[in-house]
Amino acid sequence: MSVELGQRQEGGKPMKELHLNAYAKVNLSLDVGPERSDGYHEIESVMHTISLHDSITLREAGSGTEVVVNDGANVPTDHRNLVARTAEMLREMFTVTRPVQIELTKRIPVAAGLGGGSSDAAVTLLGLVQMWKLRLDGRELLALATKLGADVPFFLEGGGAVARGKGERLTYLPPLPTTWIVLARPRVEVSTAWAYRQLPSGGVSPRPNTASMIEAVKQEDVREVGRLMHNVFEDVVAQTHPLIKDLKTRILRGESYGASMSGTGPAVFGLMANEAAARKVADDLRADPNVEVHVTRTFAENR
Repeated sequence: MSVELGQRQEGGKPMKELHLNAYAKVNLSLDVGPERSDGYHEIESVMHTISLHDSITLREAGSGTEVVVNDGANVPTDHRNLVARTAEMLREMFTVTRPVQIELTKRIPVAAGLGGGSSDAAVTLLGLVQMWKLRLDGRELLALATKLGADVPFFLEGGGAVARGKGERLTYLPPLPTTWIVLARPRVEVSTAWAYRQLPSGGVSPRPNTASMIEAVKQEDVREVGRLMHNVFEDVVAQTHPLIKDLKTRILRGESYGASMSGTGPAVFGLMANEAAARKVADDLRADPNVEVHVTRTFAENR
């Protein structure tokens, strides 16, 4: 999380502001096990943050909790938004009466498998704990993040990690060297609940080699990471949205180490040999009006 703390004057009174960056992620591998008694599935996923990010400003303004979305994205501003639920959860737990306005600028595509909503919630949680001077240790923060959503705990730190359980059991990995990425998001909606329902009842096959992926990340072997990338949702989601496979094929035609769908989709990403290769493939993909394209790179704040 990137944070800048400042002071502004409004109506003659000092006002705190926090400026935060909420980074997207890609799933280098994603495996899914049986459904648990709480309705979640056991997962095992190697994830990494990327430089594509939303921007959030927290300020003491207005009354209660107010969410403002700047860019007209189709993002709710009420309790359906995780950042609003994050603020209200902390307000209730710690009897906070001070107002907060949460200004959100979306750059991460919505409902694309890139974790934008979860990342927004994680940095809002960290920012409000700082702004409101709440006493929470790391274990308590993790518990609150887990309440908000399966991917939220990962974004408390970001970088590289393997997530297990429903996403809350994290083992952090050394971040990859800076690697350029082409990100292509088909303009279709894929809900997480729908994607899970598409998984075959007898289990998925083939499965990613998570142990080898973890070792490749530890060795900073981007070429091997690309070769091992696999997401068990890709084939089942692509049956309904064949553009996913087409995008993957087109990315692999470039100087790519590998390509895969992220999360439950529909965004597809490729690890590219260099920036020029990434931009060349991106230019080709942008010819399709049904695809939103970004050039980004792996990112870890604490590298």
